[in-house]
Amino acid sequence: MTYTNIFFSWEVSDHSGWGVYGFNLFMRAGHTPPFRAVPVKWPPSFLYPVDPISELQMMDRLSLFEGNVEARRGDYMLTALGNTIKKYEVAAGIKEIGVIFFEINPLPAAEIEKLKSFDAIVAGSTWNQEKLAEMGVASERVIQGINTDLFRIQKKRNFKDRFVVFSGGKLECRKGQDIVLKAFSVFAKKHPEALLITSWRSAWEKSIAPTINASGLCQPLVIEEDFGVALDNWVLANGVDRRQFVNLACAPNQLMPEVLREVDLAVFPNRCEGGTNLVAMEALACGLTVAVADNTGQRDLVNTARCIALRDQSQVPSDGVTCNVGWGETSVDELLAVMEDVYSQKIRLNPEEVRNSVLHWTWDHSIDELVGKIARV
Repeated sequence: MTYTNIFFSWEVSDHSGWGVYGFNLFMRAGHTPPFRAVPVKWPPSFLYPVDPISELQMMDRLSLFEGNVEARRGDYMLTALGNTIKKYEVAAGIKEIGVIFFEINPLPAAEIEKLKSFDAIVAGSTWNQEKLAEMGVASERVIQGINTDLFRIQKKRNFKDRFVVFSGGKLECRKGQDIVLKAFSVFAKKHPEALLITSWRSAWEKSIAPTINASGLCQPLVIEEDFGVALDNWVLANGVDRRQFVNLACAPNQLMPEVLREVDLAVFPNRCEGGTNLVAMEALACGLTVAVADNTGQRDLVNTARCIALRDQSQVPSDGVTCNVGWGETSVDELLAVMEDVYSQKIRLNPEEVRNSVLHWTWDHSIDELVGKIARV
C-alpha cells in the first residue's frame, strides 16, 4: 500500500492544546490511502491511559515508527508555529506547511518573511487569518475540533448545592485569570454557596505564570517551589475563602468532562487567543453556559456558538515589549454582572441549544478539512 506521509512536528498528548490536536491528527488523519499522519515527536505522553480501542490502534501503528518512516518527494511536513517561526529541515520535494496560532500582533518583520517561505500556511482562527492577510501572508483557515462524544451534557454529581464557576487555561496574563479572580472575589462574598474551580496548571507554569501580575488587578502571585501552594495562596490573598475554591492539578483531557459536569458557568475573559479557545469549545459541547471575551480568535465562538459575549473590551495596555494590537481587556464589572445574572437565572441558556451550536466543530471535520486543504498544495 502506498501512502503520502503527513509528518507533523508537535506532540501527541492529553495535557496541552497542541497535544490534543496531535492525538486527533494521528488517530483520525489518514490511515487509509492516500494519506498517513506521522508524528515527528514520539512516543506520546499521556497523563491518563487512552481508551482500550485507541490503545490497540496505536499499538498496531507502532511498527510504522520502528521501521523509521522515510520521507519521500510529495510528502508533507506540518510545522507547529506560534509567535516565533522555526522551520524543520526537510529533504527536497517535501511540501512545508506551517500550522499557526499566534498572539503577537503584528508579528515582527523577520518572522513574517519566514512565514512566506512555507509552501502554505494554515491559520487556527479567522482573526489569525485576517491578521496574516494584513501582513501580506496568504493562509487557509482550519478551526480546531471537539471530541463531541467525550464532551457532552451530563448531570451534576458532586456539587448540586453549589453555584460553580469554572476557569480554565494555563495561568498567564494573556488568558485573564486575574480578571476572573477579581470578579469572583466580589461575587463569592455575596454568595456563600459559590465555588470557583480552576484548571490553571501547566508544564510551563513557573515561567509564564508570573505574567499574571502585569495588570495589577490582583494581589500578586508569589512563586514558590510547590506551585500548587503558590496558587492557593494567590486565591486566598485576593479575598476568596478556602471553602470557595478548588485549584485542580494538571488534568488529562479525557477526564475534563467529569469536571465540567459540575459547572454552572464557565468564564473566559481571555485577553487574546490565536485560536478559538479549545477549552471554551469543549465547555460549550457540554451544554454549559459559557461567557467568552469578544476579541481575537474567540470571535469565531461569539459569532457562531450559543454563548454569552463579553463585549466591553478596552485596549490592553502595552508593556512596551509585546505587540498586542487587537487584544481585549474584559471589564471586571461586566464579568461580575454576568455571574450575577446567571446565578439569578436572569440569563438562562438551553443546554441542548448550546451544544448543538458547536456540533459542526468535530475533530473528524477539522482533520478532514486540514487534510483536504493541504492536499491541494
